Amino acid sequence: MQASQRNASRLFLDHDLQGSEVGISDRTAHYLGHVLRLKQGDRLVVFNGRGRERMAVVRSLARKRPELSLVDELLPLPEPQLELTLVQALIKADAMDLIVQKAAELGVHSLLALKTDFSVIKLDAARAEKRLAHWDKVAQSACEQSGRHRPPRISVAESLSACLATLPDDSLRIAFHPAATGAFTDLAPQARRVCILVGPEGGFSAADLAEIEAARFEFVALGPRVLRADTAAIAACCMSQILWGDAGPDRKTI
Repeated sequence: MQASQRNASRLFLDHDLQGSEVGISDRTAHYLGHVLRLKQGDRLVVFNGRGRERMAVVRSLARKRPELSLVDELLPLPEPQLELTLVQALIKADAMDLIVQKAAELGVHSLLALKTDFSVIKLDAARAEKRLAHWDKVAQSACEQSGRHRPPRISVAESLSACLATLPDDSLRIAFHPAATGAFTDLAPQARRVCILVGPEGGFSAADLAEIEAARFEFVALGPRVLRADTAAIAACCMSQILWGDAGPDRKTI
């Protein structure tokens, strides 16, 4: 990644990014002008999460017809080779937002939210749709900040059983439990697909644990201390990228 590209403000746009200009909403124009403090003639990077990334120039932030000029094609930051799936039991809103944000920054490929027996948060279909739209925005903002091109795919599973049935058969499956005797360093030395399962604030029920064990998950602990659900999810993503992804000693600087 070139220095000019690295230092420029970044903006996610759900557009094809073809041609020489792109219209933006008044809300986006307000964000560029009042939050990022950009003005006419300033440059920024726009990306669409579908492989296209371009340098843009602010053409107008005026109401009714704000526009950006599209100039150079840019090479997006490569996605991590590790296909990392985070399966997260629903927890309170602020903590869930933090997990989505950090998962995007840490290269998570997919994030599955679900209700387990001890989940306090419950989502009906209407609320789930609103939360998904909100989480998508959180993930897009995290990509703008971190330089990542493709936000993680986020979905809500109907149940633990339904969620476990969708996971890749060839993935290394890891679940966290404070009473587990295994550790991350006991796991496979190499992995291409990893699924991480983190419970809610109250942990997993006996029924949850039986179902998870039947789905061939390996139970590990994240040290001697009992971690909050959001801390456990972030720590697990970090450790996975260090052991099997692009954050280890052999990583390449872009």
